Amino acid sequence: MAVTITVLYPNVEDARFNLDYYLSKHMPLVAERFGRHGLKGWRVARLTGPQGGKPPFSIMATLEFDRADQFGAAIAAEGAAVMGDVPNFSNKEPVIIIGEVVGQA
Repeated sequence: MAVTITVLYPNVEDARFNLDYYLSKHMPLVAERFGRHGLKGWRVARLTGPQGGKPPFSIMATLEFDRADQFGAAIAAEGAAVMGDVPNFSNKEPVIIIGEVVGQA
């Protein structure tokens, strides 16, 4: 079953996030490095809360793989380069959640 990796960036008072860098430099790096290990695609969303309120996270990226072991291999081989780029666009560590897709339409 397909696996979705969700990467969330905290939306706290002192958070810094450069969306232009993230989209133009970081995500192409992710695609290049993780693509070698089965990354099928990615999406990035700017988050808002209900009725425009402040959500706990500001940015959400989703990465699609066919299997969880592909993500494991990507992290093992490429994680240092990908995670090492985080300080170039954010001063907060992301929260990473791995989800097995159990339904879709």
